[in-house]
Amino acid sequence: MLCFDTNVVIYLGNQTLDVNIIGKEPICYASISLIEALGYPDILAAEEQRIKELFNTMIEIPLNASLIQTAVQLRQLKRMSLGDAIVAATALENNCELWTANVEDFRHIDGLRLRNPLET
Repeated sequence: MLCFDTNVVIYLGNQTLDVNIIGKEPICYASISLIEALGYPDILAAEEQRIKELFNTMIEIPLNASLIQTAVQLRQLKRMSLGDAIVAATALENNCELWTANVEDFRHIDGLRLRNPLET
């Protein structure tokens, strides 16, 4: 399974990335990504619609005690945003490859598999 960081969802929504990059593999996202992607105040209606449609095809991974603990541990290792910690914890806990345009923000995390779809 793949896990999409918020920026990948946004890039698919604003068509910076082509949806054809998505294969047949199941895709999940951290609950916080829904808030981050749709909470942007200047989001265009067409982008919002595409993002909502994309989220409807993906598996939402809600916060739970295990994810929270992993996110806490990640933030203790190195300063990182709460959103990034939750996204990384989601990918780690579900044994997913994390797709993100911000690979450098996650490179320090042992065992986290990363891919930047903008470089493909």
